[in-house]
Amino acid sequence: MEEINTTNQTERSEKNSKKPRKKRIVLWIILGILALALIGGGIYVWHVLKRPDVFFDPSVRVNTVQTPEPTPAIDIKAYLPTQEPGTTPIPTAAIQPTQTPTEQPETDTTPTGIVNIALFGIDAYEDGSSTSGSMPHTDANMIVAINFDTKEVSLISIARDCMTTAPGYRGFYKFNGIFNVGGGMTDPKAGFALSCRAAEEWLGGISVPYYYGVDFQALIDLVDLIGGIDFDVDIKLYLMDGRRIFPGHRHLDGQGVMAYMRMRKTAGGLDSKRTARQRKMIVAIFKKLKQEGKLSMIPDLLKTMGDNVYTNTTLAQTAALANFAKDFDPDNIKTFSIQGEIRCKYDWAYCFIDQQNRLDIIKEVYGFDAEPVRINSLTYETFLHKSGFLAIQHLANAKNILTAVHDSSDTSTWTEAQKTAYAQCWQDYRNLQQMFDYVDQWTLMRYDAGDDLSQEERKERAGYYDALESLEKQLRRSGNALDEAFDNPYRTSWNRDVKYWYERDSVINEVFVDFR
Repeated sequence: MEEINTTNQTERSEKNSKKPRKKRIVLWIILGILALALIGGGIYVWHVLKRPDVFFDPSVRVNTVQTPEPTPAIDIKAYLPTQEPGTTPIPTAAIQPTQTPTEQPETDTTPTGIVNIALFGIDAYEDGSSTSGSMPHTDANMIVAINFDTKEVSLISIARDCMTTAPGYRGFYKFNGIFNVGGGMTDPKAGFALSCRAAEEWLGGISVPYYYGVDFQALIDLVDLIGGIDFDVDIKLYLMDGRRIFPGHRHLDGQGVMAYMRMRKTAGGLDSKRTARQRKMIVAIFKKLKQEGKLSMIPDLLKTMGDNVYTNTTLAQTAALANFAKDFDPDNIKTFSIQGEIRCKYDWAYCFIDQQNRLDIIKEVYGFDAEPVRINSLTYETFLHKSGFLAIQHLANAKNILTAVHDSSDTSTWTEAQKTAYAQCWQDYRNLQQMFDYVDQWTLMRYDAGDDLSQEERKERAGYYDALESLEKQLRRSGNALDEAFDNPYRTSWNRDVKYWYERDSVINEVFVDFR
């Protein structure tokens, strides 16, 4: 009995001696975790303070939706009738070009060490309404190019009215409407992503991975939160609340700043002057934040403005930018404007960019030689109005018919006549697309010719337009025949009597944008 008690006491003594050791081990593990956390946090803080560039990747691109090209539902070659030579105006046989268009060289998009951040201002009110049509657009479009190594910052405006395309979407738009093509206020993330992709083309291919977007209310709130801006006003301002502000040194609240950045028609009428005022005000707001030691408040300010601010940056990235700005002299911000002449040769006012000025800006800021954006020219707009828009309309209609036929029935149930009609329409669609692409490239090669085409080139162009018209007629016939063969699943109009291209906007442009 005594032996048993002695054994129990020994076991209890050993257990009690192990408890302090276990506690010490747990304590050391906790201390180790805390130490690692502190080290990690210290590294994080050090990076925010000393190496803000590590939070950014200048070479990434924001994702956008790409529209897939259609493919035939059947082997169309097996159902195409044998054609007599010369009965169908195939592009390469109908006209022999005097000069073959060449492929444009791919732009060198090697990272330059510069991080691009887009700033977008949306003309949207709190209730979702807009000042232009039924859709809020990005009427302020700027790129902040930050070189963390050289401590240089460039602010580049892109003209809102410049004629451009939306990557991955059919059609032609103004730059401020790209946001709407991508999703607009319904899907602002996708809208801003597409605007960033469009901006990349105007910067010669350099990526624009990050953005901040604000609407009217966010701008007003930001200025009011920092106590307003003292500013030398150079124009008469008309505020939404009925106030007027006259030129001179004034203290502007949020309403006043917004009016200054938006005024155009009563302030010279030129968008180039408005973008210059926008850049001046952005610098003034930055100076105010820096002088009053409020740059570190930027993350909290953005959070306070809530749903009126849109960004794809992280809190760490915003904090890193704010800290970088602390040691930066705002007087060293270089400002540029990708602008040009507003022309209304046909039925819509576009800004045709001064291409040489744009190339000079890219060279100075990014250090490489870019290519012109060739669609942004009167030569190209002339092609669109004379023949291009109609060809695009026909291609879009035919694509819709082919898709509707395919989606409305099982191909295994098609009759031989239906398969033949489908194959013919598809072949005519390809022929017109081939010819359009050819004339498109031929025109782009002469982007800077304006009305100065030689007599030989004018004759050549007229021949191309005739070939497009012949192919359009053939596609209309085969498209209608296909529609009838399947009991009209897609009723369409090949109307040639529409006066203005934007009246066909929903066909020519994949996404309708209201610019009224």
